[in-house]
Amino acid sequence: QFDMSSNALSGSLPDFAGSISSLQELDMSNQSIGFTGSIPQDIWRLQSLKILSLAGNKLSGIIPPAIGNMVTLNELDLSSNVLISSIPSELGVLVGTLKRLGLAN
Repeated sequence: QFDMSSNALSGSLPDFAGSISSLQELDMSNQSIGFTGSIPQDIWRLQSLKILSLAGNKLSGIIPPAIGNMVTLNELDLSSNVLISSIPSELGVLVGTLKRLGLAN
């Protein structure tokens, strides 16, 4: 578990996959200043991740098709960011495991 929620962190999100590939929970939500830029591609390679919360930041860009690779994901919250584009169809792969999905702005 890596919980850094509700702090004043800013800048780009760090790379995670190489150093903590067995991570099951990642919560970097609700930063008072907010992370900016796109979601790093290596996050979508965290195959053990069950909870991912990046809500309440200033992340931009797209939700990539690689999200379909996260077959153990139970909770995904990307709400309150400035993500663009449509929801990728690959998100449908997670229907059997995903219990909570937050994409609201």
